[in-house]
Amino acid sequence: MDIREQVELALHNYSELEQVPLAEDTAEDVAYLATPDRLAFALGWIVSNAIVGSRYASSAIDALPIFHPESGWDRFLLTRRTTSTTFARETANRFGMVMVDGKDAPRLTKPSGADRLTLGKALRSDPEKAIASVLKEVRSGSLLPLDLGMRWRERKVQYPRLYAAVTELIVEVPGVVAAREIYVDDQQVDGAYHPLYLHGAAPQPTMLYDWFLIQYADRAAFFRVHGGQSIYETERGGWSTVKKQLAAEESVDAIKQRMKAWLRIDGEPDPTTKD
Repeated sequence: MDIREQVELALHNYSELEQVPLAEDTAEDVAYLATPDRLAFALGWIVSNAIVGSRYASSAIDALPIFHPESGWDRFLLTRRTTSTTFARETANRFGMVMVDGKDAPRLTKPSGADRLTLGKALRSDPEKAIASVLKEVRSGSLLPLDLGMRWRERKVQYPRLYAAVTELIVEVPGVVAAREIYVDDQQVDGAYHPLYLHGAAPQPTMLYDWFLIQYADRAAFFRVHGGQSIYETERGGWSTVKKQLAAEESVDAIKQRMKAWLRIDGEPDPTTKD
């Protein structure tokens, strides 16, 4: 799916949706969707995906979706801190932010929050030009070491493809959200342990940044940013690691279809072969 197709689909699927602001009276079953602007949220994923696709492998620049406690999904941090400990001393938004709020959102901003580009109208009129302007603003970072750890050789290939699959899933299916900032506790919540704790990803309470969480209503799935581990909820209510991990030879469409099955959006997981 190219940029124009993504934007057209986002406009079709999100333009008329009821807004879900984060407030004290927001219903619990939709609070996970909270954002200042649902269309800008979808367009923000498209912008962020273009940045990851063009800057992650060469410069380690990630676009981290953030759920703000007062406004919901309101920004993406353009950062390298979550890519490697090599960049631990960099500010979390060194390369700016993609903001979902404000006039003509989404907005590409400086680290201070000042606007660099407003993209709502630009994406509607000429999406390719708008994305080219974004990539001109988000320039490549300094040259990288040969190895950034955490299976970098695989991750720099696979992560942009996983990000693309998640972006297309969000654009296609309003109600899907995705997180890269995942808190894992070692205590039960509502009578159950966190699946990533059960599967050994976090033996003690911590915030994880090397996993994706995708959610649709009461369904969720988790997968590593290098594609080497994926966990989905079974029909019995437990959590299972897939048999065939997400691999570089799978197309973005194939990866997206597996995600849809894990979330029971389209089909079901196939534990006899790959899930």
